[in-house]
Amino acid sequence: MKTNPLSIKELYLHIKTMILYHGHSYGLISLFLTIVILSFLAGIPYGQAPAIFVNGEIANQTVVAKRDFLIEDEEGTKEKRAKIRSMQPLVFDYNREVATRVREGILNLIHAINTFEINQNETGLKTIQEQFNKTYLTTVDFETFKTLALPNTQEYAFEILLPWIDNQLAQGILSDNRILFNITNNIIIRDRNTKIEKVRSTTNGLLDLHALTVAMGNKIRSEQNLSEQAKKALLKIFPYFLAPTLALNQEETNQKTDALLANIKPVYIQVHNGEVIVREGDLVTREIQLKLQAIYNTSGSNFNYYKFSGALIFGLMLTLGLFMTPSGQKGRILLSKDQVFISLLVLIVGCLASAIAHFGYSISSSLDTSLLPYSFPVAGIAGLAVLIFAARRYCVLGFLIAFFSSILFQGDIALFLFYFISSMVNTWLILRSQSRQDVVLSIIPLFIILLFIGFGTALLQHISFSKYTNLLAMLTANAILSVLILFALSPVLELIFGYTTRFRLMELMNLDHPLLQEIMMNTPGTYHHCLVVSNLVEAGAKAIGANSLLAKVGALYHDIGKVAHPHYFSENQFDGINPHDKLSPRMSCLIIFSHVKNGVELAEKYKLGPEITDMISQHHGTRMPMAFFHKAKKLGENPKEEDYRYAGPRPQTREAAILMMADTLEAAVRSLPDPSPARISSTVETLVKNIYAEGQLDEADLTFRDLNKLIESFTRTLRALNHQRVAYPNIQNLQDKNKVKEEKTQENTEEAREYQKEEKVDPPIKNPLLTQEQANTNNDEK
Repeated sequence: MKTNPLSIKELYLHIKTMILYHGHSYGLISLFLTIVILSFLAGIPYGQAPAIFVNGEIANQTVVAKRDFLIEDEEGTKEKRAKIRSMQPLVFDYNREVATRVREGILNLIHAINTFEINQNETGLKTIQEQFNKTYLTTVDFETFKTLALPNTQEYAFEILLPWIDNQLAQGILSDNRILFNITNNIIIRDRNTKIEKVRSTTNGLLDLHALTVAMGNKIRSEQNLSEQAKKALLKIFPYFLAPTLALNQEETNQKTDALLANIKPVYIQVHNGEVIVREGDLVTREIQLKLQAIYNTSGSNFNYYKFSGALIFGLMLTLGLFMTPSGQKGRILLSKDQVFISLLVLIVGCLASAIAHFGYSISSSLDTSLLPYSFPVAGIAGLAVLIFAARRYCVLGFLIAFFSSILFQGDIALFLFYFISSMVNTWLILRSQSRQDVVLSIIPLFIILLFIGFGTALLQHISFSKYTNLLAMLTANAILSVLILFALSPVLELIFGYTTRFRLMELMNLDHPLLQEIMMNTPGTYHHCLVVSNLVEAGAKAIGANSLLAKVGALYHDIGKVAHPHYFSENQFDGINPHDKLSPRMSCLIIFSHVKNGVELAEKYKLGPEITDMISQHHGTRMPMAFFHKAKKLGENPKEEDYRYAGPRPQTREAAILMMADTLEAAVRSLPDPSPARISSTVETLVKNIYAEGQLDEADLTFRDLNKLIESFTRTLRALNHQRVAYPNIQNLQDKNKVKEEKTQENTEEAREYQKEEKVDPPIKNPLLTQEQANTNNDEK
């Protein structure tokens, strides 16, 4: 089913609702202040300003790069751009109209000369001479024009010279070849009409106007069939008609050059973390000066507002993940106590990371402290969250801690992934641990995983192989510190914040616990019921990804309040006497309801923790014991539903909801006369749907998919607990034989007593298990 995306307004209202639901008192203020403080620490520059030396100076100390960075070589970039600019071809526009005008000019002149020559009009021919000389500022004589009118001269001009000129002009003629001075590559010729461009080499016979004139003169002089007088006439008149067909388009050339230069990347110099920039006593070169200037500029002695703002935005966005659920439901409330704990944890981690980072930068620049972040035990700190919170929240908390730790260590994405992956691996190992000993042994797989991701991070950061020994030591310290932090701080969480940690749950699961021993001794039926329900709850919680350990422990203690009045509950009525038969339905309900209140009091007395206490108070929700309600109706009373409902509240967590369903199902299936697999399956599905229909699961973070998984899990477990057994046909025969023996023994005993009264002697023994001889021997002895 498709869902419409949320608008900005709807998203804002959803986030606001979630935050208000989880509380907006001092806990939320502490979270906000924590993010602001850590973002502020991220913007503080580390250490003192590094030394700076200029080109040609002798360095008086050794300078080592503290991180990887790139330096733009401005001079190198300028040289690269200049080289690219010089290689960019010039753009020339080819003008076809020039070639047309040249051809038309020659043809018009010859046509005019022929017109006057045919008419024997020398005056007109002189007029043409005068106009030509005036136009081209020359002094061509009259005889030259008369020679041009000769048929032999015109035949050469039309058939040979004019086509040759057209061909040369079509190839492109420059005005002056000096425009290509220092141009060793090609040029671009663009047709002004069609805009078609072609590249032409400058070394492939590209002529200018002067060269064309020379070439035309050589061609005319080399013609053997032409008279000297005709050659002179052509050489004097035709050069004046020639014109360049190529013109430099500087604007287009600049546009192409700028577009090319825009894609040219600057020249960078790579500097690696731990690289020695300059040693004491070395001569500073231009490249060393650039590196030192870059270190000085990036170190900064001023507050970095950009880094502060970025860290603040991302930190606040990640914090929202603590209040939101993927399903959109409200989920378990994040109490103010929880918010304060998360704030303190993140703040302490951030301050420690900042202190270690400042310490590393404050040490002499010749000492490489770049591997210190690998010893920071983010995995162990994230492991504290898994002792308290569910998967969604400890994942968000691990993400938040990894983010600020990598920022404060001035790390990159590789360091962030190292922290986050190690955190998730450690939480997974803790979740699989069933005892404190298992947690201690988890240091081995944790160390192996740290090795893999640590070396992977080192490869991404281009750390030198010579430093891998030190890296191994840092990773070893990380694994050891992670486990030590877990054991050192978990009691503090239980003592100060009152959390029921995973270790505490493991201790409560021990069946030798005094409260469980009291239940076993005083209410054995309830004890057995709790054990069965705990198995149901554990399987169901694992099926939907809930906290199976918390659910199981809560199930073990959910009915501890029954120890106050054990005989009022059916599982403890072994003598068949039901005290409720003599009580009114309302009084019976009060006694039944009291086991929840008594259970809460016992949980507080034995300090089981708020999570277990909440499960005890919520495992019946606001349901009704329908047997007493119907009994009141049969007695003619007019019962009110609110008088026959548990005080609640309804289950607030998935674990409490699972406990409610399992508690109901165990009692119902146990009461079935014939618990066949089909009847068990039908009963489970019906009761779970009834609980859902009553609205008891509305405040728990359960989906329909979760309910289907729970039904399958409950059905499978209850079928296993109530499986059919093989009948033993000889049991009745054995019971009959034993009964006959008991009756005979009883008869013998009565006869012996009568005989003792009459004779005062022991009667003969008629034990059917003795032979006659043994009986006589015994009588003789008497």
